[in-house]
Amino acid sequence: MEIVRYNPVYSAEWDDFVGKSKNGTFLFMRHYMDYHADRFADHSLMFYQEGKLVALLPANEADSVLYSHQGLTYGGFILSVHNSAVQVLALMDILLQYLREHDFVRLVYKCIPHIYHRYPAEEDLYALFRKEARLMVRNLATVVPTKKMMKSSRLKRAKKRAEKESLRVEECGDAAIFWKIIEDDRWEQHGVKPLHTKEEMNLLHGYFPKNIRFFLVKDAFENIFAGSVIYDSNIVTHLQYAAATREGKDIYATDVLYYELINSLFPENEYFDFGTSNENAGWYLNVGMSAHKEEFGGRGIAYDIYEINI
Repeated sequence: MEIVRYNPVYSAEWDDFVGKSKNGTFLFMRHYMDYHADRFADHSLMFYQEGKLVALLPANEADSVLYSHQGLTYGGFILSVHNSAVQVLALMDILLQYLREHDFVRLVYKCIPHIYHRYPAEEDLYALFRKEARLMVRNLATVVPTKKMMKSSRLKRAKKRAEKESLRVEECGDAAIFWKIIEDDRWEQHGVKPLHTKEEMNLLHGYFPKNIRFFLVKDAFENIFAGSVIYDSNIVTHLQYAAATREGKDIYATDVLYYELINSLFPENEYFDFGTSNENAGWYLNVGMSAHKEEFGGRGIAYDIYEINI
């Protein structure tokens, strides 16, 4: 087995492997990873066995540490359905050997939550255990299993509110239409800007129009009360951004949005992921935020990050 550091010559081979993998999503496609290449020193790795590509590791380097790519929500080994447990143990061995030979001092490894797996893919967790990796971050996301969700009075009320206020959810193709709503909400709630700009969101939407989608909540007079960005992995509907205007908050416009996203707009997907509610590497749980998401029928899924000292 050998490791090859990624460079753009391999972009087509990389994307082809992600598309056929058992746990890769569009976030690992090079157009998504490379849109913020100026912020991260890419050090992604490709693993070959007898000349055949068998695994990928999206990664970047900083201060002699190799990170599962810091620009991505989740990461780790991208695997084929043909990878065996023994082979993944070998992948971890050769990865650590590579890191020693290139003077890295630490590996920080993000796991891909199991809800994003198209086929069972937790061999890496076992390999981390075998290397005595330390769990350094555990964030808790709130996820609704859409095919077998519990009853939610919040969603039931949302349907009635939509009828009362003549609200509807409508898809749009330009983040600029609602981006100020997102910016104002982030600033009022947390004193920060969104991680993306509207230009970046439109760029990514152009690359992945079937995976990155924009939705608005409007009334009969075309007034906009809420806007959102949805990441669709074809298994999971992930709420990347959602916010309402002050008037929209008064009429619970985002509740109407969530009702449609969970019940109607992505009928084939198995999960709706509200995202995490943590700070301080998972040690702080925003109880109010978590409880709000749970009112829609969501329960906890862990987003884990491990480290190994080289």
